[in-house]
Amino acid sequence: MEILWVFTHQAPVVSVDWWNGVIVSLDMEGRVYIWSDTGPHIINGFKTGVVNPKVVRLSPSGRIAVGGDRISVFTSAGNLVSSYKNPSSTNDLVWISEGRILAVQNKGLVLLDVSSGKAVEVSNHRGCAFTAVDLSPEGSRFITGTCNGHVDMWFVDTLVPYRSWYLASPITDVFWTVDGKILVSTYEGVKFFNERGEEMGGITSYGTLFVKGDPKGEKVLYGGKDEIPKVFNLRRAETHTDLPFKHWISDGDWDENGIRVVVVSFDGKGRVYSVR
Repeated sequence: MEILWVFTHQAPVVSVDWWNGVIVSLDMEGRVYIWSDTGPHIINGFKTGVVNPKVVRLSPSGRIAVGGDRISVFTSAGNLVSSYKNPSSTNDLVWISEGRILAVQNKGLVLLDVSSGKAVEVSNHRGCAFTAVDLSPEGSRFITGTCNGHVDMWFVDTLVPYRSWYLASPITDVFWTVDGKILVSTYEGVKFFNERGEEMGGITSYGTLFVKGDPKGEKVLYGGKDEIPKVFNLRRAETHTDLPFKHWISDGDWDENGIRVVVVSFDGKGRVYSVR
């Protein structure tokens, strides 16, 4: 890993997303920054008004969804498109399509139509908060994780789970790779599963808070409480790291070519690396 540049917030950074030539980052004060992906240049920044912000995600067209006490959608200029008041706090979300968002919350799932503001709510059947969600590569299914270790696979059109398994540790993140692997992070590290829920291996790492697979299904980006950003090469079974941050690493993402990564931390810093 070779560091390319650093960017800074004035508050702890909780989430980041990289898509279509821009990086968006979200801090604990609910401020979003939009960065160029060619250097530490701010394109725009604005306050979202979201309380207890947890997650920021870019839509295919570049709209920005922020989840916390509500789900708010903005243009890249910072103009509010829609805002939905949650039944409970949003912990993670994905864009199902340009007009629909799937959010996981303490008390259940919400499938939100951005234009109409109408939502379908599904109660939490696991007895502990949903903490993570990701969409399958073809977009018809999704996977969730909970704070008591349950992993569920669902159909988008019915919002009904069809496969489940259990890990004896809170789930901190999930990721569905382009080639069908399920990556699940816990405080003990990252485990790899196939779509039948069968374990295929894993990585031991203290306090892992996030995991992201690259666009080719060859590498895994992860990090957390040990403050060290890491990239694991699945084919070579080798790990690349950099110097520690000064605080926990909260989130990270890949560029669209799978050759650069961004990681953000509770010390208010973001770092962009090249990865070979």
